Amino acid sequence: MLSRTKFTEIVGNNVKKHRTKQGLSQEELADSCGFYRTYINLVESAKRTPSSYNLYRLAKGLKVKVSDLYPSTV
Repeated sequence: MLSRTKFTEIVGNNVKKHRTKQGLSQEELADSCGFYRTYINLVESAKRTPSSYNLYRLAKGLKVKVSDLYPSTV
């Protein structure tokens, strides 16, 4: 089982990977999700664990499936 810390780190890395792959800034992603840029930064730097609803909002903003943001071991 993954620790919460490791889960948060992997999710943050996946958000950043999809965001940069699409050429989006943190601010652009935040605007499309209805978040502040600082929240995106906290998620990507593994300082915040997003709720399931916020993962849904991030996935919609990135135009990916929610499962694309989860660790592959889940």
